[in-house]
Amino acid sequence: MEINFAQLQAELIAGDLGFLEQERKSYIKKFWIGFFSCFGLLLMVLGTWLVSGSRNFIPFAIAGGLILIIGLVFMIVRHQRFYKKFKAQFKGKVVPAIVKFVDERLDYDPNRSLMTEYTESRIFTQRYDRHRAEDTISGKFESTDFAFGEIHTEYKTVSTDSKGNRQEHWHTIFKGMLFASDFHKNFHGETMVDIDTMERYLGKLGRKFQQWNPSRPGNLVKLENPEFEKKFAVYSTDEQECRYILTPSMMERLLEMSKRINFKIAISFRNNQVYIAVFNNMDLFEPAVFGSLLKEEDYRIIINMMKLMTGIIEDLNLNTRIWTKE
Repeated sequence: MEINFAQLQAELIAGDLGFLEQERKSYIKKFWIGFFSCFGLLLMVLGTWLVSGSRNFIPFAIAGGLILIIGLVFMIVRHQRFYKKFKAQFKGKVVPAIVKFVDERLDYDPNRSLMTEYTESRIFTQRYDRHRAEDTISGKFESTDFAFGEIHTEYKTVSTDSKGNRQEHWHTIFKGMLFASDFHKNFHGETMVDIDTMERYLGKLGRKFQQWNPSRPGNLVKLENPEFEKKFAVYSTDEQECRYILTPSMMERLLEMSKRINFKIAISFRNNQVYIAVFNNMDLFEPAVFGSLLKEEDYRIIINMMKLMTGIIEDLNLNTRIWTKE
């Protein structure tokens, strides 16, 4: 379905987007007034020192520094309060309108987390130390229930310099969109499909390394589709069941889906579900304060990603009756 962006923008502006854009502009005007006022007061203090002819600069430096620090702290606190309210309004009113414009069958929940699905997928086995999971879109297309949402997980390392100072470092495990759907087919084992980087760059030696991958279930499975083998590495606890899931037509669909999404992906078939991690490294639903809310390109990015994710159902033919559980 083609999206009429002019119609979408007109409806959003007539609704809550127009009001939020005016709120944003009003805040930005006050922000810059406050910002330059801080430095204006600092210059006044310096000017007073120059006019006074005093050789003792320290009191004036302290006064100027206090004015600048207090002013900047006040601005930071005010900005945080404004952005919290601004983001809540944007996600509470504008994003749901965009989602419904794309497809009435979709629901958006800014606070829903897919961390349970993240863990159950077993795509990521490394322990994370902090995470952010939000902005979940869910729905039901015919007989297929699905959800996809943004997740960012990180792990922490600590280093110590020569002076004994400890410093924390945060490293991303995954930042992107996780898709979870009922596969409508009973299976008992685990099958994992990863982008194949080892064999692509190291050839047969890379395949040896793949066989020793402790983070993946079962054994490496070699399938009959040469293009699929070049693109993906497949692991499964049950090779027969793996072939039952990854039929020749399913492998072709996964290849086409991978080309269409055009991001690194990882796929897990587990607990009668299919999980797909899309490494897009985006924050799709965070509104810009210092940029216009009316830029069509921003909405194109959101909608295109939504269409990519909902298109997975058609890509993998999940509604076909052959997959229906009895």
